[in-house]
Amino acid sequence: MAIMTLDFYSRELKMSTLLTLVVPDSVRIGSQPVSQRKCLYLLHGLSDDGTACMRLSKVELYAMETGTVVVMPSAGRSMYCDGINGQNYFSHIANEIPEYLELVMGLSRKRESNYIAGISMGGMGAARIALTYPERFTAVGLFSGLLDIKMMLAVVTEDQKQEFPFLLAAINDIDTTPLNPINLLDKDKQQGLKIIVRCGKQDNLFALSQAFYAKASALGLDATAIFEDGAHEWRLWDRYIEDFILMMASDTHE
Repeated sequence: MAIMTLDFYSRELKMSTLLTLVVPDSVRIGSQPVSQRKCLYLLHGLSDDGTACMRLSKVELYAMETGTVVVMPSAGRSMYCDGINGQNYFSHIANEIPEYLELVMGLSRKRESNYIAGISMGGMGAARIALTYPERFTAVGLFSGLLDIKMMLAVVTEDQKQEFPFLLAAINDIDTTPLNPINLLDKDKQQGLKIIVRCGKQDNLFALSQAFYAKASALGLDATAIFEDGAHEWRLWDRYIEDFILMMASDTHE
């Protein structure tokens, strides 16, 4: 496979930013252009960047075996929110990047071609993007995700209060704010979107995944969950990424 790094100026971030992609190389592309291939937007966690999955998982191998395009943006410690020191990370990833890649690479914007997944903080971003725009994605994968910030309030440290004031500002509306992924679940809006929740039982975010899945199921959404022994770590996430890409490859949309 070919690994591409795009360094481009973003209107939403008001600065240059890096985007890492896995695309077919000249041997494997055959006669199928990227415009006809399935695409996974894969979002990193709080302490990582857009290269993390390349370094810590076998995502290139999984993409090679299935012919999948993988797009991995960098979002710093933004929690994938807008209005972070004037920078709009949610809009950058939800809107700007797909629009840009359609123009410069021909990536399809069709729902049946697009999937999104995220790890930890990236799970929060993937959930908010997919639940806000369910018409754009076939499925969303939430891996050890930060899926209910209300459940984290009791353990927020003073340093975190200083670092993430944009989240704490939503406390008064914690049960309704769109910054909290669980609040975005909607039994009518998200019919047809596959929601896949995975988390280790020893993960400190396990209860958040449980709560999110329970609500999605109660609403009658197409939600599945696998909870197993394991912590907040890459050996699990590598397997989750592999399984998600294999699911993508087997999707026929019939």
